[in-house]
Amino acid sequence: MGYKIIISDEAKIDIEHSYLYYKTKVNKKVANQFFKEFKSSLNIISKNPFFKIWFDDFHGKPMKKYPFLIFYIVDRENLTIVVARVFHTSQSPEKYP
Repeated sequence: MGYKIIISDEAKIDIEHSYLYYKTKVNKKVANQFFKEFKSSLNIISKNPFFKIWFDDFHGKPMKKYPFLIFYIVDRENLTIVVARVFHTSQSPEKYP
């Protein structure tokens, strides 16, 4: 049984901006592949959420093909994961949660 995933409003905005960037600057196919990989990464996280801890209690899972880190917090008691942000790796680490 996997953990339940909750996506914060900030993470939803991060994903939407990234999707729209790929859609307008590259093409719709690449944007759809980006979103598909994001969902695949969430599936992996829900089954095994204990990736590297980057800051305090924030775990980070890099996406395979796209240069993004998914930051999240694991609530072991309630078996939930809260995705806090999704950052492009070229952004300043000072912006990380």
